[in-house]
Amino acid sequence: MGSEVYPVCLPWEEESTMYLIKWIFTTVRREIETALRPLGLTSPQSQTLYILAMSPGVTNTELEKLLLIDKSSVTSLVNGIVKKNWAVRQSHPEDARMKQIYLTEEGLEIHKVAERTIEQIKSYVGKTLSVGESEALRGLLKKILHDYRPANACV
Repeated sequence: MGSEVYPVCLPWEEESTMYLIKWIFTTVRREIETALRPLGLTSPQSQTLYILAMSPGVTNTELEKLLLIDKSSVTSLVNGIVKKNWAVRQSHPEDARMKQIYLTEEGLEIHKVAERTIEQIKSYVGKTLSVGESEALRGLLKKILHDYRPANACV
């Protein structure tokens, strides 16, 4: 996979769990961005299309929470995918001021291609870790995250 460029770390960061998590995240994110670029798609756009495929009709406010980004970033992101004809906004049936966002057929197709592409990249982790190791790692990461998230969060 990808480049052989590794981030430079300070000697005291070498054994830092948080540094390793960041390094892995950055490496995988770069691989995904590189793979999505030929599709004319960014990683945040792909994440948004995924959410819209799984939860048609979400609002900007819901996207803010699900994508962990601020209101202005969501607005820009949604404007971009609407401009590319991957999604449409429709008035909310209970509050016309709110807009619900739905994938178009074109958006659904690009989402499917992106999802297959991302799954291929994620499968490399499956080749590195056994099922038991993956489960143990997820369990440990959830344990760490539990201390940083509200009790009603989805992890």
